[in-house]
Amino acid sequence: MGDEDIIRRRLMIDGDGTGDVRQLMMFMKAFIKWCGSDDTSQESQNQYDRLLTQLAGIEHSSLKWKGIIDMNELEIKHYDGLREETSKNVKKACVAIEDAKQELEEARQVRRNRLEYDALAKLIKEHPPRSDTADKLTLLNQQLQSLKAKRDSLEEKLSLRRKQLHVLVTSLYQLKQTLHDDSTPVHDADAGKRPLVDLADSPVVVDLTSTQEMDTT
Repeated sequence: MGDEDIIRRRLMIDGDGTGDVRQLMMFMKAFIKWCGSDDTSQESQNQYDRLLTQLAGIEHSSLKWKGIIDMNELEIKHYDGLREETSKNVKKACVAIEDAKQELEEARQVRRNRLEYDALAKLIKEHPPRSDTADKLTLLNQQLQSLKAKRDSLEEKLSLRRKQLHVLVTSLYQLKQTLHDDSTPVHDADAGKRPLVDLADSPVVVDLTSTQEMDTT
């Protein structure tokens, strides 16, 4: 057995090493010796006083250890209460942390929504309202229909003017041809052979798109 084991065993037997067990054993030996001694009354009284002193010391040590034990028990109960309270506080703190995390996530979501709302609001401000766009579109459609109607009307008038101009040019051409024939001397024999000019006919087709001027002389 090593020295450490011996010291450990002595500490286990002797409490904190203050010699309580040894003191109790010495008291028991002295008490037995006092009971079987043949000393005089004065010596017996002195021995009795010493035994009472030792017993008071032992009792005091016992009370001291009892107080230490009671104090330790109270400390244990106190620490148990602190442990339970600490556990409750830890649980409350965990719940509060989870709530704070949830609130933080909700705040982040609200912030993201606000940023998206601001972006959409800026985008909406850059574009006109749908009602204004619809009104402008309706107005443009009305203007387009009006312009189409004007175009159709102008095309009809232009077609009519082209026909009238065609008839006029044709008539002028036939009139010129008649005047030319009248200014040319014709024998009586050829007079019967000259064809009659029908002003209703349109023997000449005039291209109105041509830029060349017609000779009217």
